[in-house]
Amino acid sequence: MIKTDFPQQCVIEVTAACDQSCIHCGRAFMERPKKTMRVDMFQQIVREIGRENPDCEVWPTFMGEALLLGKRLFPMIRYAREAGCRKITLNSNGNRLTEENIEGLLSCGLDRFIVSCDGHSAQTYERIRVGGRFERLYSGIHRLLERMRSARLETPLIELQFSIFDENEHELEDFKKYWLDQGVVVKCRPKVFWSGTIPGGGRRVSMQSDRTPCLWALDTAAIHWNGSVVMCAIDCEGKYVAGNVAHQSLKEIWNGSLAWLRSLQQQRRFRELPEICRQCPDWKVKKAQAFFPSDGVREAYENYVRRGRTFHETHELVGEPG
Repeated sequence: MIKTDFPQQCVIEVTAACDQSCIHCGRAFMERPKKTMRVDMFQQIVREIGRENPDCEVWPTFMGEALLLGKRLFPMIRYAREAGCRKITLNSNGNRLTEENIEGLLSCGLDRFIVSCDGHSAQTYERIRVGGRFERLYSGIHRLLERMRSARLETPLIELQFSIFDENEHELEDFKKYWLDQGVVVKCRPKVFWSGTIPGGGRRVSMQSDRTPCLWALDTAAIHWNGSVVMCAIDCEGKYVAGNVAHQSLKEIWNGSLAWLRSLQQQRRFRELPEICRQCPDWKVKKAQAFFPSDGVREAYENYVRRGRTFHETHELVGEPG
């Protein structure tokens, strides 16, 4: 893995507020305040990204639901684009896909829109994503897709994500077939551990030769709403704070405390990592399976994900379900 002097992805917590209490999400147990990032801080971050590495993928999402910001969100994304950021991805629970928000998503310069669903029936979905409404979610996604088809829009790339748990794995195949038939990307991801907050799918942490460097740590900078740059995109509580963009540049932090941690990862000196990393099995699960409805969609997706990256996680790319 080639060492980089700037992150390849940047997760920015524009808000820590959320309208769901999902059974697998560490946010429900967070002790830190759940507030919203100042607009000027967000602008400072994306200006640096646009200047230092325009192909760093900007994710204006961390431990909250960005669409709660409503029409305040879309000027922020548009500003990032104007500041030179060439890869902007938004992750959402999809329950606020109103006509107004859909129009904002399609006009702000967004490249990829990921909707986390985790169920293909009201019973399963609403058990996992407490506070969400299945019918509202699916009707909102269909409105978004119909709007894109009618306007002949190819971006943003639409990706529906299904995190696999004991509670929903029986619906996975039906979920894949249903949404592939709608012409969108489907991604399946194992359950994450959220740095010890939630008991995830890989509970046994290995320090032996089968452990590999963690891609969360190696390529991604994660910033809380208050400017704290934390261990990685899994560190929801901020158990390790490497610096704060209110006092340092992101590049300085990336090449300071975070560089030491990446070095330990790359040298496989896992026993010397801070406890949050030593006890976290999520190094196993950043990789996911991606499924595509057509070769054209697959090509567009791969070109986007890999653009500007010196290394990337290897997905199991499958053209057809099953």
